[in-house]
Amino acid sequence: MAAAAAAVIGIATPASASVQLTQYNGPDLATSIKASSTNTQNDNTQVYGCTQNNGQCANVLFTGLLADATTGTQIHITDGAGFASITDILAPQNLYNLIINPDQDFNQFMFSLQLINDGTVSVYYTLSSGGGWVLASPTSGYDQKANGNNTYLLQGDLFSAVMVSSTSPIKEYKQNSITLGSIPAPVPEPATWALMLLGFGGMGMALRRSRRRSKQTLMQIA
Repeated sequence: MAAAAAAVIGIATPASASVQLTQYNGPDLATSIKASSTNTQNDNTQVYGCTQNNGQCANVLFTGLLADATTGTQIHITDGAGFASITDILAPQNLYNLIINPDQDFNQFMFSLQLINDGTVSVYYTLSSGGGWVLASPTSGYDQKANGNNTYLLQGDLFSAVMVSSTSPIKEYKQNSITLGSIPAPVPEPATWALMLLGFGGMGMALRRSRRRSKQTLMQIA
């Protein structure tokens, strides 16, 4: 995973127009991510969380990286307010990039972030359909003040992994939740519904005409 992240900064392809990273002020997503109770290794470059979904726990691998996005840094995971909380155990803190890699694909990803200094937050993602890391729109990222708690939401496609990146050391990554599974089918717009109803009406009229002709033919034969 660290080797894959090495290419992120230089050769990430343009983001899909449907994928957007937005600042978020809404409810948690369907599936929270907690610290794992089975893969309990801690204070390492890689630690484990798990998704809590209908009593089942699926692994979520967290990888901490330095500013160059290639070198690991030791991170600590714990449950804070019911969610996995990730912090850097080193002083001075040098966690700039955090890869989140669940075992299951997901179509929404929410997290909160606190920075040590003023910085810019960006998110890279990989799609379940394959391909390399992609920088989410807006590609300029979001400016965030030191010690502020900002919440973000990524959505618009089916993802396999994400990397949260900051120009400031990350003080705490927390309150992360996801929506597992495929992308929900879009709800038709009113104009689409109207066209569908007209289509069904036309089909009904055609069937009625066909039945009348059949009856007339049978009567002539009789």
